[in-house]
Amino acid sequence: MVQTSLTEDLVDFGDLPEHVNALLQQGVAAHASDPARARACFRAAIEVAPAVLPSYRCLFKLQNKLRDFDSAFDTATAGLAQAAAQCAMSLDWQGWTPAQRATAPELPGRFLLQFLKALAFIELRRGNEDTSARALAKLEELDPEDGVGGSVVAALLANRKPV
Repeated sequence: MVQTSLTEDLVDFGDLPEHVNALLQQGVAAHASDPARARACFRAAIEVAPAVLPSYRCLFKLQNKLRDFDSAFDTATAGLAQAAAQCAMSLDWQGWTPAQRATAPELPGRFLLQFLKALAFIELRRGNEDTSARALAKLEELDPEDGVGGSVVAALLANRKPV
């Protein structure tokens, strides 16, 4: 029988404060069996360290899984605002430029793109196709190499059947 260590089951969130990493690991461990506990862990991580961007991502991914799209939108928007602040960019993503993105710090800049992709996906799921399309157009402008996979959401939008 092969044994695995506990550390092999942990998600690498990068260099985080130990107490925040512990909350995120607890949330990840609970997300399938106890979504309420996972949500509480992710919210606690945001509350104690609002500048730690992976916490927002964990929470909105859980909210998406639970089909709680309004809460996911609020979380993605809050994460996007936090990433924008860390990149010294305005809160209005529609005015962002590739030049601003190019000068943004690497890690918050990557989260900036991930959160914009999340916003496009969530808006699509909420039925706000025009906003989703605008977010995807901005994402394509800022990430022409499709490093965060915005093309996946764009394909979902393109294949959306009218209701």
